[in-house]
Amino acid sequence: MKLFLTQSLDQNKPIVIIYMSNDGDISQRKVLVKRIGNKHFIAYCYLKKQIRTFTLENTLSAGHIRYSKVV
Repeated sequence: MKLFLTQSLDQNKPIVIIYMSNDGDISQRKVLVKRIGNKHFIAYCYLKKQIRTFTLENTLSAGHIRYSKVV
């Protein structure tokens, strides 16, 4: 997972994460990572349209955004 966060930061490309809030709500978010720390990372969240802080512990998965062509 940390590989995708690092790639987003280094390549300035958004990724998708599955995130669990402290209340247990799970959401899928498109984010652009700005900074990575030991327990948190800071990213622009396209869902909330603002810079947010995410805990690594609550990040359930991360991956590339898949684009599909419509034929």
